[in-house]
Amino acid sequence: MLVKPEYEKIMQSIFKIVAPGQPLRIAIERIQEASLGGLLILSSIESIEKYVDGGFVLNTVFSPQKVYELAKMDGAVLISEDLKTIYGANVQLQPDKEIQTDESGTRHRTADRIAKLTNKLVITISERRKRITVFKGDFKYILDLVGDLLTKASQAIMSLEKYAISVNKYMEDLTLSEFENTVILEEVLNGLRYFYLMFIMDKEVNQYIMELGNEGRLIELQHHEIMANQRTTFNNFVKDYTLKISKSPEKIFDELMKLEKDEIREDAKIAKILGYDLKQTLLDETLESKGYRILSSANKLTKKDVENIVDHFKKLKSLLSAGYDEIYSIKGMGKFKTERVLRMKEKFENKY
Repeated sequence: MLVKPEYEKIMQSIFKIVAPGQPLRIAIERIQEASLGGLLILSSIESIEKYVDGGFVLNTVFSPQKVYELAKMDGAVLISEDLKTIYGANVQLQPDKEIQTDESGTRHRTADRIAKLTNKLVITISERRKRITVFKGDFKYILDLVGDLLTKASQAIMSLEKYAISVNKYMEDLTLSEFENTVILEEVLNGLRYFYLMFIMDKEVNQYIMELGNEGRLIELQHHEIMANQRTTFNNFVKDYTLKISKSPEKIFDELMKLEKDEIREDAKIAKILGYDLKQTLLDETLESKGYRILSSANKLTKKDVENIVDHFKKLKSLLSAGYDEIYSIKGMGKFKTERVLRMKEKFENKY
């Protein structure tokens, strides 16, 4: 389940402490294996004392084994947020019953209300279904079993690879169009759609990697290989075709990723992200690349070198027709950098 953007930071903080291999997750898994239920609260005593009645004060050093043993009692286990101390066990909770909750079981209704009242992390382990549910404020997330999670992650990484292949194929076709000077706005908008689908799936895979913890190392390696340089390619692509020079690739990326999946089909909305108004610009209007993406393939050129070259030529077409002397005259371009640019040009001209 891909979480909403506003919950992403909460998810990251949760996965850091409940991902497989983490001490708290070890305690939770022991509780599950013993077919016990459990209610764990990560909070200071002061933040929750008004909703507590009874229980045992412990103030003992945290360990997974202790949490497992204490979960055998009926009440909640109160643990410090830094996971260093177990404050108490068999804690009876009495949250305000006026707090709205859609949960059905007593343990889950209590957890939901305490999380909403305190904004603290509350974890329930279902005795019958062995399901782990995490609450924090209004946020709720059900953790998958590791085996199920690995299956979903494997399917997601396969989908991501397909989207990345589509992006790479699109870039090959775009380069040919650039050399033939036949790139149109509609083609560029389609490129944004390819990137959007890939980056949406990338977010989902990243979520699985975080949730898997130590179990996600293979998925993480595959992910790294698939997504290597994809963000850089995107940045150079939008710099080549954005109408507003002052609009950064990061700003364009954020605006693109805020779109819903049905909105990505609307030409006007994605054109606006690049600064185009379809009332003034036709979809079949020819666009010229500035050359960022092509220049990024030239070895040993710095970002400043690329900026200076683009600033000088303005358009890729002008760069492709330039000779040694004109390139050499650009600020910061010596003999070796000039030769690298020429080799880059020759490589693409031979290929396309």
